[in-house]
Amino acid sequence: HPCTRGTMRRHVSSNGGGGGGDSRVLVDETVMDGVHEAEALLSKSEKKEADGDEASDAGALALLLLLYTLQGLPLGLAAALPFLLQSKGAGMAAQARFATVSWPFSLKLLWAPLVDAIYLPTLGRRKSWIIPAQLLLGLLLLMSASHMEEMLEGESGKPDVGALTALFFVLYFLAATQDIAVDGLALTILSSKNKELGATCNAVGQSVGY
Repeated sequence: HPCTRGTMRRHVSSNGGGGGGDSRVLVDETVMDGVHEAEALLSKSEKKEADGDEASDAGALALLLLLYTLQGLPLGLAAALPFLLQSKGAGMAAQARFATVSWPFSLKLLWAPLVDAIYLPTLGRRKSWIIPAQLLLGLLLLMSASHMEEMLEGESGKPDVGALTALFFVLYFLAATQDIAVDGLALTILSSKNKELGATCNAVGQSVGY
């Protein structure tokens, strides 16, 4: 630093050649003062940057929590169905068949590259999948609400496990597809220091929706 070097030279020249010990003490004190000042400025800069990242990511975190919560709703409904099936007299084989509805979340890696590569430029890479998936989820839930009693009772008084399995398999597929897109969105909209909070939003949001 120019000021530090100038101060060091003035202290050294003022003491002459004979006061070597005093010059070294003054030089050391000046250098240490400069180091402490630089550390303080760096600490303030880092704190200001961190506060700015947290403030700018507040809206992104709220959006991620909302999306993860919405995609957790059909998962929670599917988790409650086995108890209803059992109360309606469905056998173990029928319940095991219904359990296959969760396969899309286990197999979503198969179509994840397509979700990342195919999109509409007018909507963007993530919204091209999130918006249709969310709309279809909502429509299916609304349409199935009026027919749920019929599927649980069936024609013979027993649940129509085939129809329930098909319905919730599609719901799980849409939720898994949205999960792929939202995970990618989290990596895009969160700052580098807060990217790990995307996984937290996933866990909390899906638990709330579940």
